[in-house]
Amino acid sequence: MRFRIILLFLAITFVSFGQKFRFNSGVGTSLISWHEQQMTLDFAAEISFQNPEKNRKTFIALKTMGNLTGTAIDRQTYTFIEPPMNNFNQPIQPNEVLQASYRGGEAEAGLMWNTNKRKKNVHLTPLLSFYSRSLARKISSLRSEYIEEEKYSLHGISGGMGLVIPGKTTFQIQAQVFEPLYEEVTLYGRYVGVPFQSLVSNKHLNFKAKIQVVKGKFGWTLNLETLNLGGAENPKSKSIKASQAIIPSTLLTYFF
Repeated sequence: MRFRIILLFLAITFVSFGQKFRFNSGVGTSLISWHEQQMTLDFAAEISFQNPEKNRKTFIALKTMGNLTGTAIDRQTYTFIEPPMNNFNQPIQPNEVLQASYRGGEAEAGLMWNTNKRKKNVHLTPLLSFYSRSLARKISSLRSEYIEEEKYSLHGISGGMGLVIPGKTTFQIQAQVFEPLYEEVTLYGRYVGVPFQSLVSNKHLNFKAKIQVVKGKFGWTLNLETLNLGGAENPKSKSIKASQAIIPSTLLTYFF
């Protein structure tokens, strides 16, 4: 109840200062090229507000991703922790098929400048935001036996620049650089015991780019993201090597 009262108070405050809200939601797909290639189904939402007399807007955007089907993994390149030998825990056979399933999400909150809708000429839109990204890979057998999972969480600052071409159909091109200030990798597992968490020290820059077409209340977006994920050393368990995930995606959006 207290949370709802705060939201109502914020809404009244924004309206009293002449703020204009806009909400949009979308559905799309991604092709995650990480250790394997896998399609996901994506859902996204964004709320933005802008004073009509100002030339900037504030926005909050969320996106979640989940795998559509599992993908067979290459047993020659994948190693897992061997289970303890007892009558209740038999080892996984060398020829047993294992599959990976991916999931992830992102959250972004920031400011975009030069966004007044009265602008009719081609213009640039600088962007600065706080950005969080998660990506996880779960390994299981075809017998539905959970084996292990690694999950990355990245939080930091993102900056970029967009080019807007207004008209009856609006075109926007945007590029961003993401600097993770905090990056953590967590290894879960049937044979790992307690989850192993480790901060990643060798953090790298990550990149995002998108092309968006908006006509009326509908928009179509093509995204491309490169995630450079650091590794983690664990002498008592399994070490995780640094890796790169390339994620092209599309999104069909409706603007309310």
